[in-house]
Amino acid sequence: MNWDHLEYFLAVARAGSLSGAAKQLDVNHSTVARRLEKLEQQLGSILFHRLSNGYQLTEYGVKLQQQAVAVEDQINQIQRVFKSHDSELSGSLCITKPSSGALNLQPIFADFLQQYPEIDLQINAVSEFTDLTRLEADVAIRFVETPPKDLVAVKLGFMPMYIYGSRELIKQMNSQAPEDYPWVIQSGPKGQMDSEADILAIHPDTKIIMRTNSYNEVYEAICSGVGVGFLSPLRLPLDHTLQALTPEKFHFGSNIWLLTHPDLRNNARVKVFKAFMISRAAKLLVQQES
Repeated sequence: MNWDHLEYFLAVARAGSLSGAAKQLDVNHSTVARRLEKLEQQLGSILFHRLSNGYQLTEYGVKLQQQAVAVEDQINQIQRVFKSHDSELSGSLCITKPSSGALNLQPIFADFLQQYPEIDLQINAVSEFTDLTRLEADVAIRFVETPPKDLVAVKLGFMPMYIYGSRELIKQMNSQAPEDYPWVIQSGPKGQMDSEADILAIHPDTKIIMRTNSYNEVYEAICSGVGVGFLSPLRLPLDHTLQALTPEKFHFGSNIWLLTHPDLRNNARVKVFKAFMISRAAKLLVQQES
C-alpha cells in the first residue's frame, strides 16, 4: 500500500473536507480526491460518507484511521531519530510563530542568518498550534501561559500589554476609566493573544465596537481615534503619539515560549537557533521571574 494514500486519508479525516485536506497538504482538492478514490479501490471499502457539510468517516474509515495513525507515528519517530543526529549547520530550519503581528522577531532572524548563512529559515506565521510531533515544524514560538508537557519548553520572556488610546480621544473623553471608552480588540484562536477576556474582567459591560485578528489593525484603529485597546510598548514606533491609560493599574500580557520536540534536542540547527533566540530575547522582551 502506498503510504502517500494514507497521508491523504488522514488529512481528510482530520480536516473533514477535501479543501481542508488540500490546504494542509498544499495541493489542489482534485489531487486529494484522486488519492482517496485510489485508496478506497485498493481496500474495496468506502472510507467516508460524502455529506453536504463535509466528509465523515464510515465504520471502515474509523478502523483504518486507528491503524494509519499508528503507522504515521512510527514514520515520524524514524524521521525524528535521523533528524536528531543531523550535525550540519546548513540546510532548512522550519520555525512557526503567531500570525497576529504582536511579536516582531525579524531583527533576530536577520542577525541569525548573518551568523549562520548556510541555514535556510522557513518562517510560517500560523494562527493554530503546529504539531511538532508530526514534524510540521522544527521550532515553535508561542504565546501560552503553560507549555505542553510533552515538548521541551524555554521561556523567552514576557510581552507586556497596556491600554492605549489616541491623545485626542483621551482628552475628548476626559476619563481614566477604561469602561468609559469604546474598545478595539484582537481576537483569535488558541495560541494567539485574545484580549476580550481581559477587557471584560475590567468591566463586564465594556462596549466593544471592533474585533480583528490582526494586531496591526488594532494599532491603526487606535491611532485613528476609533477607540482604546491593548498594545505592547515593545512594538510601538519611537514617534508614536498614543497615550497609555492608567498603566500603573491596568497592565496585562503573555508569556512567550520556544518549543521543540525532545527528539530534536541534539539537532545542530535546532541547538544553535535555540541558543541564539534565548540570548537575543533577553534584549527584546521583558524578563520576569516565573
